[in-house]
Amino acid sequence: MKVRKHINKMLLGILAILMLLPVHALAAGSIDLEHDTALNIFYQEEDKALKGAAFDIYLVATADESGQLKLTDTFSKYNINIQIDNEADWRKLASTLEGYVLRDKITPTDSQTTDTNGVAAFPSDGKKLTCGLYLIVGASHTQDGYVYNPSSFMVMLPSQNKETNTWMYEVTVNAKFESIEPGLVSKKALKVWDDEGREDERPEEVIVDLICDGEIYDTVSLNEDNNWQYTWENLDNTHKWTLAERELEKYAALVTEEGITFVVTNYYLPEGYSSTATTETTTTTTTERTTATTGSNGDGDSGGSGNSGGSGDKLPQTGQLWWPVPVLIAFGLLFMIAGLLRRRGRNHEE
Repeated sequence: MKVRKHINKMLLGILAILMLLPVHALAAGSIDLEHDTALNIFYQEEDKALKGAAFDIYLVATADESGQLKLTDTFSKYNINIQIDNEADWRKLASTLEGYVLRDKITPTDSQTTDTNGVAAFPSDGKKLTCGLYLIVGASHTQDGYVYNPSSFMVMLPSQNKETNTWMYEVTVNAKFESIEPGLVSKKALKVWDDEGREDERPEEVIVDLICDGEIYDTVSLNEDNNWQYTWENLDNTHKWTLAERELEKYAALVTEEGITFVVTNYYLPEGYSSTATTETTTTTTTERTTATTGSNGDGDSGGSGNSGGSGDKLPQTGQLWWPVPVLIAFGLLFMIAGLLRRRGRNHEE
């Protein structure tokens, strides 16, 4: 009986110690903020390298040792939310931020063009990439009679390999794109509201800018009179067209491109909302043409294969790491042992 009591006390003590351990002690390891990071963007159509294509990258949020993110001063002025845990919303965020950086002429963190192998390697000479969340924006590119329009996406540097639970400081991604023949195209802006119960607080109009290759092409008002939508006709599709909404006081916007339509969804911001709060985030986004993946150079991809058209495996959220897994396993084992000992004690007493 005394032995069993001592064992139970020991188990409870171990549980208490595990509960008091800091996250870093149980994580796979902290990010080395002084470690050099690198990003390689592969831009290829099957076996054809897309050469001379321009890509810009923007540091949206910095990371601390545990992977927690905080918006940079440049992006904290926008009503954006980086507390995202699904691929679709990451794509929307990237599209939204692309409109902001082009409209407001934000200076890229770094810029590169693809080489003869269709690879844009960052950082460029003399630069260093800060650990954090990056927006990747590519320009329209014409080659062999086709126009290639890359979609923007988000990447975390470093990224976490979920199989080895380690940080990867060199990340490789496959840029996704749409390839089309030169011609004319229509573009449409459509406003959607996500503010149930707050309809009376909607503005009478919203202003959107249609952006052509980084320059404002046209500015229109969306309101009830035009059913919150507008269409531009006969646009040259050899240019890259982007949409940005002028910021609203009580709403955040997410822009997604669906065919020829830019769908602008406005979400009501809760009282006390702060865009500068730290957050947790996944590391890559994927779309229909090619899969944006992360992996260490030479070791293969850690999240799905390139050019697959699928979503790939989603990496664990940075900030969360994998520390709950061993803790929960340890808790389960200890409780099982405690239960067996108690059961054995009861049987002995009987």
